Amino acid sequence: MVKKIIKFFAYLSFFILAIIYFAPKISLYYLLESKIKPLDVVVTSEVLKDNGFSLNIKDATVIVKSIESAKIKELDIKLIGFYNRIDVYNIMLSSTAKSFIPLQVEKINILHHLFKPLDINLFVKGGFGEANINVNILERKLHLKLFPSKLMKQKYKNSLLHFKKSENGELTYDKTF
Repeated sequence: MVKKIIKFFAYLSFFILAIIYFAPKISLYYLLESKIKPLDVVVTSEVLKDNGFSLNIKDATVIVKSIESAKIKELDIKLIGFYNRIDVYNIMLSSTAKSFIPLQVEKINILHHLFKPLDINLFVKGGFGEANINVNILERKLHLKLFPSKLMKQKYKNSLLHFKKSENGELTYDKTF
């Protein structure tokens, strides 16, 4: 009996991994791109590569409401179902944001997994410092912890006024959307 259960889970795992590996990731990406177009968000100039279990996107330009908002050097998407991860590297924000935050973002890691299906966790590192972000989909809440860099503390003090300072010195921001 135990042998049959193990065999069942082995076949099930193989089947799920085969579906993920052979899924048309590039076609799904273009479908997603068409769904965000009515929101006036367009991604252009990207180079796509299907790596089996992930989709790699390089040199993308993000345009929001006809304004070039960011250039992304590399983006890697891994959607496995029980563990989903998006890694974004080397983002240069538009110069219109220069008065609010530093324009260079080194990396963004977005994580969603089966054990907390209603939470999306983000780790962001850039010229502004480091941030840990938690988004609860059901409660529609965003909680952000910011560890600002010296540059952020010196040149972007007005942007930090929206944050609350906690006892241990970290800055937090909460919003319901």
